[in-house]
Amino acid sequence: MAGPAGRRAATQILILEGLGAQVQRCLNAPVIGLVGALAAAGLTAWLFRRKVKQRADSAAQGKVIKVPCLLRHPWLEGRWLRGRLLTGPAVRGWEPRTKAGATVSLPDDVRAVSVRSPSWREALRINGRSRIVECASAEGTLLVVVMPNELDHVLTALSGRAE
Repeated sequence: MAGPAGRRAATQILILEGLGAQVQRCLNAPVIGLVGALAAAGLTAWLFRRKVKQRADSAAQGKVIKVPCLLRHPWLEGRWLRGRLLTGPAVRGWEPRTKAGATVSLPDDVRAVSVRSPSWREALRINGRSRIVECASAEGTLLVVVMPNELDHVLTALSGRAE
C-alpha cells in the first residue's frame, strides 16, 4: 500500500499545494493593486489639500496668489479656457494656461453678480462639484469656474461678494 497508493497521495498533495499557491498569487495581485491605488489616491488628496492651505495662508498674509480656474469669455462663446486668476491686495489679472487663453484678459470693470452650481450639461465638461461665478462687464457676461474651497478668493478678487 505504501507503493503506488502512497505515491498517488503524495502527487495529489503536491498538486493541491501548487493550486493553492496559484490561487494565492491570483488573489494577491488584485489586492496589491487596490492597496497601491488607494495609497496613490490618498497621496494625491493630501497634496491638493496642502496646496489649498498654502494658498489660503498666503492670501491671509496679503501676498499675491494664483487660483486655478476656468474662464468663459463673452467673445469666445462656448469655450472654457484653463488658467489662473491672480489676486492680491492691489492685483487682479488672468494668467492663461493655454495658447487660446493668451489673447484673453479680464475686463477692468468685471464684477461678480451671482454664484451657482453647474447644470448637468455643463458638468459634462467641467467638474460637477465646482461653482460658477457669473460676472458682469461692459464686454458681456463672463463665467469663472472654481472649486468651492477657492471660491472666497475669487469673490474677493472680483470686487464684491456675490450671494
